[in-house]
Amino acid sequence: MASLLRDPGIYDFDIIAIQEPWKNPYTTTTHHPAKNKFHLCYPTSHTGGIARVCFFINKKIDQLGWRFEERTRDICSIIIDPKDDQQQQERLVIHNVYNPPKTSNNRQSVLPQVREALRQYHTDEQILLGDFNLHHPLWGG
Repeated sequence: MASLLRDPGIYDFDIIAIQEPWKNPYTTTTHHPAKNKFHLCYPTSHTGGIARVCFFINKKIDQLGWRFEERTRDICSIIIDPKDDQQQQERLVIHNVYNPPKTSNNRQSVLPQVREALRQYHTDEQILLGDFNLHHPLWGG
């Protein structure tokens, strides 16, 4: 993650979604060497432990046009509203998800919470991405 965030090539990216970000042992945040280019959207609730998902939003995107929604340490969303001059556009919601592997201690699937997030924004355009740790022999895993 550190080498990705230090690469100037990412400055052209609008949104970067990370699963299992580096855990800062001193504060509730993650590695963020591109502070001058990106807003860090990092869940801060300690319910269940340290965040396992985050977004980096390019500062070239008007901060009034989007908002960060923290659901749990494993699910967060960015809600992007269309500009006033683009009324025909629908709102876009991007969900970033980390689903712990079956081998994790005290594993609780986040899939029911993902369904709820998708239902909440069912009238909007949505993108669901993440590390789902779901495997099937037909998928090669």
